[in-house]
This record gives sequence, structure tokens and C-alpha cells, in this order.
Amino acid sequence: MLSRRDILLGAAAGTSVVAIGGVRAMALSSEPMAPEDLKAFALGCGGVASHQQLIADAKWLLNDEIKRGVKTAVDTEVVVCPLCHCSMQVTSDISF
Repeated sequence: MLSRRDILLGAAAGTSVVAIGGVRAMALSSEPMAPEDLKAFALGCGGVASHQQLIADAKWLLNDEIKRGVKTAVDTEVVVCPLCHCSMQVTSDISF
């Protein structure tokens, strides 16, 4: 049987855990890039040639999801280049 002391200690411990866990961590933040920075990144993107690995990785992931039954063979994946922010639609190589 729990004593009054055990109940009070449990309540105090639970309250302190909630108080500590309720504080949001503000170590990371996300901000939109300035237009000048976006232009500089776009210059670093080499167009279709630099997107080949990005497209290949997305196609591999899409094919894997289709094989596992998560997606159907007609599903597509949209990939966004992290440098120039252009988007590409990737289709699967799998045909049934």
C-alpha cells in the first residue's frame, strides 16, 4: 500500500518532469533564404547533369516503395533540388 509520503513524492516528480519536458528547445530555427543567396545557389546548380544523382536516388526509393507495396506502380515522386529549388517529377521503372 502506498503511503501518503510516496504519493506526494510521485506527484512532485511527475510535475517536475512535465515542467522540464514542456519547455521548447530553441536551438534550431529555419528561415527563408534571401533572394541574393538563392541566386548564388542557383548558379552552383549545373542543370540536368547535376540532378542525375538526385533523380536516381528518388527513383530507387520510389521503386523500393512500390516493391514493398507502400505505393502503386502509377505513383510519382516530386523531388526538389536543394541548390536551385527546381522541382522534378520522378516516375518508376517498374511495369506490371
